[in-house]
This record gives sequence, C-alpha cells and structure tokens, in this order.
Amino acid sequence: MTPFIDLHIHTNCSDGIHTPEEVLERVREKKLTAFAITDHDTLDGYLGVQALLLENDPRLISGVELSVSFENQDLHLLGYLFDHTNSALNNALKEMQRRRSLRGQQMVEKLNRMNVGITIEDVRAVSGQAPVGRPHVAEVIFNSGFTNTYEEAFEKYIGDGKPAFVPKVNFSPAEAIMLIHKAGGVAVLAHPAINETYRHIEMLTGLELDGIEAFHPAHKQWHIDTFKHMAEQYRLIVTGGSDFHGREGRYGDIGSQHVPEKYLVLLQSRAQQRKANA
Repeated sequence: MTPFIDLHIHTNCSDGIHTPEEVLERVREKKLTAFAITDHDTLDGYLGVQALLLENDPRLISGVELSVSFENQDLHLLGYLFDHTNSALNNALKEMQRRRSLRGQQMVEKLNRMNVGITIEDVRAVSGQAPVGRPHVAEVIFNSGFTNTYEEAFEKYIGDGKPAFVPKVNFSPAEAIMLIHKAGGVAVLAHPAINETYRHIEMLTGLELDGIEAFHPAHKQWHIDTFKHMAEQYRLIVTGGSDFHGREGRYGDIGSQHVPEKYLVLLQSRAQQRKANA
C-alpha cells in the first residue's frame, strides 16, 4: 500500500472543532505514515498531540499556519520541521494571539452597535484555549439566532468588507519566512488557489520560500498540475494536506488528499540544506 501523509490538519486549539486526542485517533484510523498539526498562529495543538503519541503512531512533524498580509490580502504560510522550542517563534506567536484577542473584542463591539447582542465572554467560551478567531465569532452569532446558518454570519456581518469586519494585524511575508527559517524550518505557501495567492509566488520565492501546497481539497486537478509546474519552475517542494477542521464545508477529511510520502522526504532534505547553510 502506498504510504500517504497529511501535512495540513487543525485542532480546536485554533479553528478546528476536534481536540488533539480526537485528531490523533482519526490519524491512526487513516493509517498515515506522517502528519502535521498546523493550527493558526499557535503550537498548542501540536504540543497536545505530541504528548499523546505512542511508539507505533504515525510520525508527527512540527507545523504551524502563520497569518500573513501582503498588499491588503491575506496569505497563509505553513511552517514545518522547525524547533518548536525556538524563543523568537514562540514570542511572535504569543503576540499574534494577543492581537487576535483584541480583534475579537473589536468585532463584538461593532456587532453590538448593530444590535447583535453577543459578548466577548460568549466568544471565549466557544474558542476555549484557542486564540479567538472569526470562526468562533461566527459560531456565537449563529448559535445566538442572529443568522440562519454559520456561513451567513460571515456573509452578513464579519466577512471581508462586511459591517463588523476588523482586519487582522498579520506578519509580513518576510517576517513569517524569517521566523520559520531561524527556527530551523521550511516555509510553504498554503492553498495557493484560494484567493489566487499563487500570484505572489515570485515575491515569496525572492524571500526564500521553500514549497507550495499543491494537494488541497479546494484544488482541482488542473490546479495541482499548475502548482507542480510552478514548483519545478521556482525550485519549490510540493506539499499537501486535507486542511481538516471538522466543520462541514471546511475542506477535507484527514488523509483525503492521498499525498505521497516522498514529498515529506524532499521537504526534510530542504530543511537539512537550510540548517547546513545557516
């Protein structure tokens, strides 16, 4: 049987709905050979899964999904194979979580002025230990009866450009890639078809981007072929994953993308090259 990996999985430590324990159990069921927890701007999910690993479990590699802005557009950069104890990276993530909490409060205040009566305590009750994010605000809006669906909360209130939207203060591309590299890891552009962020590939490779996520539930076969070609053109490593959140309509199930293990081997080789040249 072909060994498969999944390098894009979320837990409830960011905007997924499953605990690290539940995610690990699903990974075991799928018989993956390796996987990465890539929660948004936090390592808590990774650390939670790491503490639960047994001897014969699939290999867990360090991962994170960093929130990045460029030319008023959100980009997501995945970091892999870094030292999770790196102080600069951990300090930067703590600051990002502080910003997320402030943003959540500002969105709630805007919603209140629109007579959407929710509180930041309601949102924090949903987010739990996770940094507050728009999915948590949307869930409270929906659960409180102000919309008919979870998705409508974005469409009506907190989506980009909507009345209660508050922009994130994100990392710059250079900051994000530098943080990952200085922690000994590699940086990958996440789901490049979404919002056509592949348009920034030349800029990112100029900052020493290492890879591009070709395999993703939002990508059709022609996307995959295009991104593989771009990887060859810009000497990038191809990666992929399910972008599992556990929420209906939020991408795929764990292991759904059938990403061959060979891509992790290539990613590891790139990480070793970076460490050797550091």
